[in-house]
Amino acid sequence: MKHDLSNIVRTPAHASLTVGDDQWKLYIYGLTRVGADVFLQIALIGPRVCTMTVRAPAPIGNPTTARRVLAGVHDWLESHESADQGYVELSATALAS
Repeated sequence: MKHDLSNIVRTPAHASLTVGDDQWKLYIYGLTRVGADVFLQIALIGPRVCTMTVRAPAPIGNPTTARRVLAGVHDWLESHESADQGYVELSATALAS
């Protein structure tokens, strides 16, 4: 599903990442809770524009989970140089460590 990201990028980014020499701005444009999980929809604006879904155990409002989300997005960007859509799943076990 394609999204119109033009309204999203008019606001300040929710986070930023550096991957190699590239700077990325992250915008969360959707959050849905399904059972014990939460699905984040994230727009990534950098050398290219891409979107991704991150699945994580709910609740998501703690610093450890936020760091794991950013690490998952970073790793995905680093390993998918030309993809314009992605998916990352964070397990409860990974969040506990």
